[in-house]
Amino acid sequence: MPNFSNTLKISRSGLKLFLDCPRCFWLDLHHKVKRPPGYPYTLSAAVDYLVKQEFDKYREKGTLPPVFAKEGLDAKLYSGPEMSEWRNNFKGISYFDEDLNAILYGAVDDVLQFFDKSLAVIDYKSSGSKEITIYDDYQKQMDIYTHILNLKGFETQPHAYFVFYQVQKDGGGFQNVLPFKEILKRIDVNPSWVSDVFERAVQTARQENPPINQNHCDHCHYVDRVVEIQRILPEDVNI
Repeated sequence: MPNFSNTLKISRSGLKLFLDCPRCFWLDLHHKVKRPPGYPYTLSAAVDYLVKQEFDKYREKGTLPPVFAKEGLDAKLYSGPEMSEWRNNFKGISYFDEDLNAILYGAVDDVLQFFDKSLAVIDYKSSGSKEITIYDDYQKQMDIYTHILNLKGFETQPHAYFVFYQVQKDGGGFQNVLPFKEILKRIDVNPSWVSDVFERAVQTARQENPPINQNHCDHCHYVDRVVEIQRILPEDVNI
């Protein structure tokens, strides 16, 4: 069993898992019992990669990409030396809580810096849906990133931005080109809940025994059934 008296690292997605199911969160950390992964979003990852390349060109010029410039924002893309680390999936933007001996982290897509030096998080999303939806997970994602920026001593805006790349399906065919419509969505952020949830997640992670589920979880039910079946099968039968 891992030694959780050492520094604990919890990612943004790990905190989401804790909110979804504390027991799944505990099983993941203690026994590497993970939920089945979803299909890889390779097209979305490719779009993210290309958008970062494009936005970096505007960063070097000190100008805003058109999707932001047309809003008349008195801002620019943040160009601090931390950006390369903040974008790194294995490092990200992080904060070490000395009292909890734990780190909360997550990788951002981009950051805006306003005239007063305050920051606002940017996230790129690609979608093939007819309507753009800001899901609860998207909201929490921005809340967490804003919370970490605050803990690191940065002033932040009361909002964050999504840049959606929506596939246009009215072109009459593929023709080896996938057209996207660029849509900017601004949301209000509320990082006030993050600190308490992070502390509870750390406490749960350091428990010797898994928490009892208050609500039904399909994955936990599946794990429990596997354990039950293993107990009644002969020792030489593996599943």
